[in-house]
Amino acid sequence: MKDLSSKAPTLKGKEALDLWRRGREAWNSWVDQHSGWNVDFSGIDFSFEEDDFGLKYFVGYQFGDGDKIFHRATFGGGTDFSRSNFGRGKLIFSEARFGGGVLFNKATFENEKVDFSKAKFGKGKVDFSGARFADGKVTFSESTFNGEVAFYGATFDKVELMFSHATFEQGNLNFSSTTFENAKLDFGGSTFDDGSLLFTEATTFGNGNTNFYGATFKNGDVNFDGAILGDGNINFRQAKIRELHFTPKAIGSSRIQAEQLSIKGRTIFVLPPSAAKLKSLNVHSASFEGPLTLRGDLSIIPDIRATRYSHQVDLSDLNVKLPRISPKLGWPPKLSRLAKDPKDAARLRRLKEIAETNKDHQAALRFSADENRAKRWIETSWFGSVLDMAFSAFSDYGQNILRPFVALIVLTAASMGLYRTLATETSADGWTGWAQGAVLSASNSLPFLPQSRDLREDALTALYGTDPGLCVDILMITQGVLSFVFLFLIGLGLRNRFRL
Repeated sequence: MKDLSSKAPTLKGKEALDLWRRGREAWNSWVDQHSGWNVDFSGIDFSFEEDDFGLKYFVGYQFGDGDKIFHRATFGGGTDFSRSNFGRGKLIFSEARFGGGVLFNKATFENEKVDFSKAKFGKGKVDFSGARFADGKVTFSESTFNGEVAFYGATFDKVELMFSHATFEQGNLNFSSTTFENAKLDFGGSTFDDGSLLFTEATTFGNGNTNFYGATFKNGDVNFDGAILGDGNINFRQAKIRELHFTPKAIGSSRIQAEQLSIKGRTIFVLPPSAAKLKSLNVHSASFEGPLTLRGDLSIIPDIRATRYSHQVDLSDLNVKLPRISPKLGWPPKLSRLAKDPKDAARLRRLKEIAETNKDHQAALRFSADENRAKRWIETSWFGSVLDMAFSAFSDYGQNILRPFVALIVLTAASMGLYRTLATETSADGWTGWAQGAVLSASNSLPFLPQSRDLREDALTALYGTDPGLCVDILMITQGVLSFVFLFLIGLGLRNRFRL
């Protein structure tokens, strides 16, 4: 077997076992005098070394700063390492065998390496509640668990925690109220046969990344209810999950990557106000066999292109803000900002399509408006982009009724003043002229009314006699065209507001 310890003096084999049998006081006294020594229990069978309660008793043991080797050790029934301090150096439980409950609650791990790789835990709870891990790499890669695994209230400070390709046969993996300070988590390729992964009750994440790439939850869920997420990225690529509850209390400027994610049941993305800091939310090519809910106020466009779903997708409370940048100098000049990412138009088109499929007209209007903004100057011609700017300014793409209504009132009032100013008949002086200007302007703005034609002719005669002149004709045509546009926008807004 490869030597797993450093070159420091080593207490191992029968000598280490005999010292341990003498109890905690004798053990800790020896460690105080030999704190730099390695301790090697490799291959030791502790199955018959039980106290009166059937436990292998390591409660409160100190292990100094040398390496601690339990490689391929066998612990049989219950094992209790509660409140133990494993000091520094390496801690190796690789390929160890545990039976029954295993307790590491409130233990301290400041080791440069904590290795439980390929360890096998029997039926019973594995409890790391309240444990503290700092400044090292902690790996449970390829380990097997057959009961609940609890890290409730544990602390990981500058730690890389790895469960890659681990197997959880039954029971939950619980990180409730756990604190991750600049820690990285890796569940890539892990399998949960009959249990869930819980990050609930204000689990706090720092800036480290969390990886679920290719993880499989056959009959289990992933739950972030109430978690406080930092700036680290979260990767769900190609993961298979029964249900996903992504409902954190806070989130930083992270990226959520979930391409080809597959979820059998319900999926909930309810993002907090701080989600405005998100850099991306990508579920491209994901598959949702149950209802999907996506809520939040985002400053990015989530990518749900090529997704497959068989139940309703709720986007009614999803509000997005199109990221835009100032244009570069060129000809013809771009008269407004343009989309930062040219792909945002396609992303918004997919959001609009899903909203229309679910008869959510208001959400479809919001996404359609942003889609037009995203296409401006990129997919739309220069002249079309100018018209698009006007459409946006005067009606917010048919979502606003007040803007065209106010524009029509202003146009009518301005035209009234111009008609009065251009009057040539002396009978149009004073209030009479203003009244006739108002009648001419109103009748020209509302030509569809039955009285409009007669009122317009009478007002023209009163103001200009038999020949209004070219300027008045141009003014009337311009007012008529603009009035028609504003009336159309008012009608479009009413139609969109009261669409059934």
